[in-house]
Amino acid sequence: MAYSLTEHMNDKLKNQIQKIPQSPGIYIFKDKKGRFLYIGKAANLRNRVRQYFKYKTVGVYLKFLIDEATKIKFKTTDSEIEALILESRLIKEHQPKYNIMLRDDKQYFYVVFTKEKFPKIFIKHNPEAREYIGPFTDGTALKTTLRLLRRILPYCTCKKPHNNFCLNYHIGKCPGICCIKNPESGIRNYELRFYRRNIKAIKDILSGKKNSVVQKLKKELNQSAEKQDFENAIKLRNQVEKLERTFANAKIIHNSYFVIRDSKSIEKEVAALKELAKIFKLSKVPYRIEGYDISNIQGKSAVGAMVVFTSGQPDKNEYRKFRIISKKTPDDTAMLKEILIRRFNHQEWPYPNLIFIDGGKGQLNAARAAISNFEFLISKQTQNSKFKIPVISLAKGKNEVFATTLNPPAGGPLPLKKLPNGVKNLILNIDAEAHRFAINYYRKLQRRAALPRYFLR
Repeated sequence: MAYSLTEHMNDKLKNQIQKIPQSPGIYIFKDKKGRFLYIGKAANLRNRVRQYFKYKTVGVYLKFLIDEATKIKFKTTDSEIEALILESRLIKEHQPKYNIMLRDDKQYFYVVFTKEKFPKIFIKHNPEAREYIGPFTDGTALKTTLRLLRRILPYCTCKKPHNNFCLNYHIGKCPGICCIKNPESGIRNYELRFYRRNIKAIKDILSGKKNSVVQKLKKELNQSAEKQDFENAIKLRNQVEKLERTFANAKIIHNSYFVIRDSKSIEKEVAALKELAKIFKLSKVPYRIEGYDISNIQGKSAVGAMVVFTSGQPDKNEYRKFRIISKKTPDDTAMLKEILIRRFNHQEWPYPNLIFIDGGKGQLNAARAAISNFEFLISKQTQNSKFKIPVISLAKGKNEVFATTLNPPAGGPLPLKKLPNGVKNLILNIDAEAHRFAINYYRKLQRRAALPRYFLR
């Protein structure tokens, strides 16, 4: 049954809406005694609250809520993730009556942590007696948040141990040691400690203690650096950087990159990565692949582009653009060396497991020369004398593939048409995406250069 809202009933709250910003955050309806009636979250606070007064007729509980409310309070957050977490914490703390009534008999969501040596994380409607955090009102937003966090702080969701490493291990979402039967080297103390630290960090983040987590990671990072444990320091630095960037920029409801893919698609991607690693004799399955391309006309307005494929999929948040500054004449090899040197000067960016470039032997050798000095520094930091970043190149004129990991030392070539379809398609996708990104940047600069000067003021 629908109920009418009277004009004076709307006016007492409508006037407060103009003061609400168009930012992510939470909003609170309060009664005349200051009691919490309803708490909600929004990507755009003002637009969300306006919706309560958009219709002349409403359901019975919404009519009661607006009838009782005298104030609308709000608190902005840096991202939708923090809005989701703050909403959950305040609902649990204040238990507003209309948060229950307006759910329309839908259940809340809880993040449940199992009690075992390597705790698992699941989303449940009924937390029962297990350790949990919640309630959360938005299941889609919660799942996306956990996907984001799992990319930074890997954890396990396998219900039973298995003989081989799981699918999530191969795409960087599971440490692997936690769910495999009888690991060859056994479970070392630091692996267990690392895993439990990830679980504790996720608990703290979902409880609204994100800043505390970042500070702890930074402290541990400094301690590792002092002990000259550079491998752990680099890993911690990458986690800190990704967490800060995620919470500063994440749009958890409408994030176009985080597309849910079915298990068959993921299995095909993982199989292609494994095959690529086997064919090109890589030491590990490449989780992060960086692709590079140059775009210019006779050396003028030259630009370079870096694209990133994570677990076989484009990771557009990691793409980077470069304006070539060292060469004004056509020289793709020198330009490639420039952007690779500039890229590896950014030590805060995660290192790739594989580099892909457009070109033949000349470009391949130029890439190897550009990164060799950085590999030496990284190997000293990580105390890994065998640290090398493999490079693959595609000579499109002859459709041949070269690689630094193949014999003879020139690195090939392998005919593209003889590669398995999954590997061939992955190489062509990286090449096409790097070319698209580079040429779009070049065209953008050219259009800007063609505009009259007064348009650029």
